Amino acid sequence: MNISSRPLSRINFLLVVLVVVIITFNFTTIGSMIRNNFLSVISPVKSAFWSKGISLHGIESGDPNHSALIAEIVRLKRKTEEIDLLREALDLEMDRDFVFLDARVVGKSTEEDHLIVSRGLNEGIIEGMPVITSSRSLIGEVVEVLPDFSFVKLISHPETGFDARVLDRDNSLGVLTGGDILILDMVSRDAQIEEGDIVITHPGGGFYPGGIFIGIVEEIIREDVEAFQKLKIRPGFSVSELNTLFIIVDF
Repeated sequence: MNISSRPLSRINFLLVVLVVVIITFNFTTIGSMIRNNFLSVISPVKSAFWSKGISLHGIESGDPNHSALIAEIVRLKRKTEEIDLLREALDLEMDRDFVFLDARVVGKSTEEDHLIVSRGLNEGIIEGMPVITSSRSLIGEVVEVLPDFSFVKLISHPETGFDARVLDRDNSLGVLTGGDILILDMVSRDAQIEEGDIVITHPGGGFYPGGIFIGIVEEIIREDVEAFQKLKIRPGFSVSELNTLFIIVDF
């Protein structure tokens, strides 16, 4: 009995050690310091690969789909130019209302729809701060902060849900949800929405200040039996093109 029980005892001991390590790494100050120091060491490497991935997109790697990739880049560029024109028409004038802090994108977290940026507690960053691009498109919010780094949850995250509306359209308030496709749900059927309309944040939701550009209406879904309509939203950013973000530290 003693001989047969030894392997089980060792397994139980290893399990206890593993649990202690996980708790220490994720839920204690010591764990936060370890993660922060680890990111400090590897961030230059991660940033280099991230920047290279942004600039190359596989074009110079001998990809046999070279022509298809170029065509896709041209298409995305046209969409970006279209969105830029819409932003100019919107003229949010956010510089007058918000205080920003720039943050370099270090890389993407192992968890989907999260980015790691090079600002943290030492620069006054706290959880819940909104994050936008240099062209004033909403990216998401800070959800975890280390001394020198922060994790940003993108609005495409499946757990996203906040109030948004269509600019200059009455009764257009709805709930924006994340996922593979951004959806503005629960919009009144009385709202006269058109494809290409601009979608912005609504201050009543409590998560973000009002008037931040989210994207444009790409498709309108109306079901005869539904009291509401849904809007598919094309976001105003592409993750692969992100390099520097701006954290709104005061609004």
